[in-house]
Amino acid sequence: MAYRAYKYTFKLHIAHNLNTSLSEQQAHFHTLKIVLYLEKQGNVFASYEYIEKIIDDYLEQYKGKYLNNTVPFANSSPTVENIGTLFYNDLQSIVLTNHYDLLKLEISESPTRVFTISDKILLSC
Repeated sequence: MAYRAYKYTFKLHIAHNLNTSLSEQQAHFHTLKIVLYLEKQGNVFASYEYIEKIIDDYLEQYKGKYLNNTVPFANSSPTVENIGTLFYNDLQSIVLTNHYDLLKLEISESPTRVFTISDKILLSC
């Protein structure tokens, strides 16, 4: 079954430690690439800039941050999988209230390793 979606790409500079016992001074840095696939609901019009700003406003709280010191990761390691799952769950409700469905989120810290999460698309091998 085919689907029609908008693809949005965002970059996010972060620092983190996978070993939660390490300090902020021992952090390593990434530029995360986040790709969202959004499907428009009904015939409601919304411009690209409108939904991009809403998503960018959400991501702003993490820009340039040491993720281990942020509330969502106070008790869990900020792995790319945990970051992706958090963003997917949060952004699902944010875009839904703005007449979009979040079909899929891809997040990567390198071009060769991408974590994908979706509860709407069945990926075939």
